[in-house]
Parts: sequence; structure tokens; C-alpha cells
Amino acid sequence: MAKLPLYGKIGFRDMPQGANTSLWYNKFCNQWESWDKGLGENKIHWINTVVGQRGDQEQIQEFVKRRKELVENNGGVDLLFRTQGKFVTGLGMNHPVENGFAWHHTLGTPYIPGTSVKGVVRDYARTLKEEGKITIEDIDRIFGPDNKNTDSRIGSVIFLDAIPVSPVEIVADIMTPHYGPYYSKNEVPGDWHSPNPIPFLVVDSDQEFLFGIVPRNAEAEKDLKLVEKWLVDALEQSGAGAKTAVGYGRFKHIEIKSRGEEWVNDIAREHGKDPSKAITELPKVIRERWMNIEDPDLMRDIAEALRKDLVGKNKWKVKAWGQLEKLRSALREYLGE
Repeated sequence: MAKLPLYGKIGFRDMPQGANTSLWYNKFCNQWESWDKGLGENKIHWINTVVGQRGDQEQIQEFVKRRKELVENNGGVDLLFRTQGKFVTGLGMNHPVENGFAWHHTLGTPYIPGTSVKGVVRDYARTLKEEGKITIEDIDRIFGPDNKNTDSRIGSVIFLDAIPVSPVEIVADIMTPHYGPYYSKNEVPGDWHSPNPIPFLVVDSDQEFLFGIVPRNAEAEKDLKLVEKWLVDALEQSGAGAKTAVGYGRFKHIEIKSRGEEWVNDIAREHGKDPSKAITELPKVIRERWMNIEDPDLMRDIAEALRKDLVGKNKWKVKAWGQLEKLRSALREYLGE
């Protein structure tokens, strides 16, 4: 009599609406063929149950807000990065599809553990040491000495988990080893071996993640600037996660926008305009929507972002015309200027 996982009898074929993606993907796999074959052909079917956008926007925003407050209150630095191509996290974790995936336990989205971020930056720092740009004392001070005495391995900088700032787009990818017997049985690699397609999950390109570093104490603040630069260089040049040797995991550092700036950018994208020209090309739309906002904090954030943009364009004090003048007048009255 065949023995199958309990969840095979529950009746779920697709992930229930509102379910935690991490719990579903890691615990409810219900498409086994047998204990001998595992998932077999059903690997890609199981992966496809989580393909698409994952994460709740409201929950993510609340989490990001609390994270930013934590970093700010402890004298740390937030850095925003965007994936330049596909990115894999947690590939070495155990899973029936052979390749694991690192899900944030509460958000149900991909993330990078702080320990992994620290490892990426430490590896980059080692290359700087080999080039004679820093010393082993710098590495030991910032990351903690590499020895077995855990009490003395605490570094001067704390690395936080890298978390998404919005729901993340997940896609399926495939790796196809052509010489399985060469790797598993030490046989001669040859064209007569059959390729073995292996599906796995990846984060798509153009997904944004928030990284954070915090000084352990006041003396560590001088190290924070060093680590900030190392983190940017490491993620842009070497990448993070798995399969970086073949181009996965590259990130691009981008400027963190305020809520007001993002609001303006969203309107520009909605109308197919360049965000840098939103105020001069869409002043009427911006003024009408801004004046109808009910959230007073958001309304002020937007007003300050608009003022900053107008000052940068030298249009805050110089007389403007038409709809742009109406927008500027409304802003100046609101801000008491």
C-alpha cells in the first residue's frame, strides 16, 4: 500500500487565497508520485503554484516602516537595491523539488537573511585585503574575528535581513546539467549522456529590496561608512544569493524615494510621462489629486516633495503660468510660504 504525505489527502491543488506562501511551499507539497520517485514530473507543477506576485502590500509597507524606524533610531543606514536580473535565495535549502527557496516566515516573500548579507560583504572585504587596501585587523573589527570562540566573534556592524519593499514577482527557471553521471558517478563526460532539466524558483528582475546596516555602538559609526560602500560594491559587482558565477544575483543601488516622491512618480508612470517632468507636464492632475488626499501626513509629504522638485527647477519663486501657477500657489498657501 502506497504511503503518501498527509497533505495529499486534504484536497488542496492550488494555494488557498490569503495563505502564507512560505508555509504553503515548504510544508504542503502534495504532488508526490511515490517515495521512490518523489515529485518526478510534478516538480514544475508545484513550483508554478507560487509563481506570480507574492506578498501583501499593506503588510510589507508596515514591516518596512518599522524597519526604517529601527535603523534610524539606532544610527544606521538604509540602502535600496533593484535586481538587475534573476536572483536566487536559499537554493541549498532542502525541498522536494531538489532546490530550496528562502521565504520570509511572516511576509511570505523572498528575502536575504542578515547572515548571508554579512557573508557577501565579508567576502568582498577579503578581496580588498588581498589587494592591500585594508588589513586583517579591519576585517576582524568590523565582522568579528574568524575563530571558534563565539564570545569574541561579534563585529562592530550589524547586518539586517534584506526585505522587499513591495510584492515580489516570482518566476520559474530551469537548469539543465548535461553530464549527470560525470558529477554523481565520476564517469567520463560525453554527449551520449541525457540532459536532466531541473526547475527552480527565482526572483524576477526589477524587484526592489531594502538592506540595512546598524553600528553596534557609538565607536562603530566610523566603520558604517566603509561597510556602506562595500555593500554597494559587493552587490553590484559580485551579487548575492546562489549562481552568482553565471550572472544571477546582481543588484543596482538606487536612491530611496520619500512617500511624496513615489506618489508623484506613480502619477507620471500612470500617464506615460518621465517622472522628472511630472510637475511641469501634469500640474493639473497633480494639484487635483493632491488636494483630495485625506491622509494629512501623506498630503504634507507630497507637498514637501513637490516643493523640493520646483526649487530644483527654479520654479518656486519665479512667476509661472497656467496650471503650474495654480499648483504652486496651492502649495505655497498650504506650506505657509
